Amino acid sequence: MTDPFHEPASPGDSDDAVWEDLVRRLEEDPAAGPDLPGEPSPSAGTGTGSGGTDHVDPTLFRMHPALGGPRDYEAADDHEGFVPEDPPALGSGNPLLTLAWTAAAGAPLMLLVLAIFWRRAPMPLWIGLCVVALAAGGFLFARLPRFRHEGDDGARV
Repeated sequence: MTDPFHEPASPGDSDDAVWEDLVRRLEEDPAAGPDLPGEPSPSAGTGTGSGGTDHVDPTLFRMHPALGGPRDYEAADDHEGFVPEDPPALGSGNPLLTLAWTAAAGAPLMLLVLAIFWRRAPMPLWIGLCVVALAAGGFLFARLPRFRHEGDDGARV
């Protein structure tokens, strides 16, 4: 079976000789890259090197401006724009809400750890963790807002 990307110079060449030939061609002109069989080189026939290229025009590989990526622009230096308010300190929130989030996330994780490492844990522990997780989830669900204020687009949390 013949590999289209690997064409040895002669049928008796070893893999080492082919590898050394590839490395030598890449070191001659690193910007040109390896030529794939069946694809003409961008500057085929214009160079004097063994690959037929001595220089590749870098503008051939630039994208069209309309096809630019998300970081292909210069940011405007806008100092008069929006300045967000400082976030509150971590400990200044509602302690009951913090406890509910900790229990809603921690109880299922503890159930998973028990299921993996301590399968013979006492049944009251299993039931207690399930009750804590459901109670914390119910509390958090009950605190959800019932209606949306007029003009609220959901952008502010």
